[in-house]
Amino acid sequence: MQIYGEKEDNAFWIFVVSFKKSGFFLTPMPSRKCFPCLQKIAFRAVELSTTDIALRERLQQQLKQKIKAHFPELLLPDFSTELFADIAAATGVRDPFLEIKAQSNRIFLELLPRIIAPLTSLSPDERLKKLFLFSIAANLVDFSTGEHEVDLSSIVQQFFSVAGEELAIDDFSELLSLLHRSEQIIILSDNCGEVVIDNYLAGYLTSELDKETFLGLKGAPIANDCTIADFKRDNLPYLATEVFAVSDAFGYNWHEVSDRFKELLSEADLLLVKGQSNYETTVNNLVRHPELSFPPIFCILRTKCEVISNHLGVSLGSNVIKQMFPLLDKETVLTEIAKS
Repeated sequence: MQIYGEKEDNAFWIFVVSFKKSGFFLTPMPSRKCFPCLQKIAFRAVELSTTDIALRERLQQQLKQKIKAHFPELLLPDFSTELFADIAAATGVRDPFLEIKAQSNRIFLELLPRIIAPLTSLSPDERLKKLFLFSIAANLVDFSTGEHEVDLSSIVQQFFSVAGEELAIDDFSELLSLLHRSEQIIILSDNCGEVVIDNYLAGYLTSELDKETFLGLKGAPIANDCTIADFKRDNLPYLATEVFAVSDAFGYNWHEVSDRFKELLSEADLLLVKGQSNYETTVNNLVRHPELSFPPIFCILRTKCEVISNHLGVSLGSNVIKQMFPLLDKETVLTEIAKS
């Protein structure tokens, strides 16, 4: 791997050439594509937070200027968390995605019997792989990625279509081996709707494989990520050994995680993380904190933006199960996704 730096438009862009089985790819970081994405998700949160047109316009302009001023040196998803805090402070609305989250959970709770039904005819290992594909497909329910649009009225059709696709990065055999050898497994879930499938997966690992499973959610609202309060309000069954709060921010950057997560991680045999923000912060934690001891980590997601897709070396809209730690390719050097 080679790293190149280049000055362009008063920003310092880092380029990484990574050699894969399929060749190589060139990724600028931070990407210009992050600017409109950040703006779009911030504006969406503003519109859900207030009907006051004057306040909307004023706040959106302030956010646009803040993104522009800090873009050259921003870190993601840290900066996204900060933008959502600004919106909450200005509008007084802490959970603008509340109704969307509740609707997402209702849809997937109603869908769950249709998801479970075909699993009974599969072998145990095939059943596990299908469950992970369903979990990846549910990662579609993401309202905090600017390039990605979600229509809950057609999400069921999309869900089954995506669940039928192959894995663009397929480290499932390594994951399966570790699943059978592990005793304590942490699953960091992501969005509402998606959490219904992740919760069922945790329950399956607990009841069928006799594992201790710990399902990590958010402690406070951030976009449409599932919180402990969402989980309780929508009457999701407690199928994991324990449901706990990971952080109040996008992903799980080490400086933002809960003491309970750190305690569980010190004993865990395996860490499974869902979605793009958790992928970003997995990279952040491994790069920023080489002194920490992590169990094997797998990132499980659907790629929904070009920056994440390029960093992974896959096409936009890919299903991914990737072993992130320890890296299977010893020649790979991890770099943060958006760092000047």
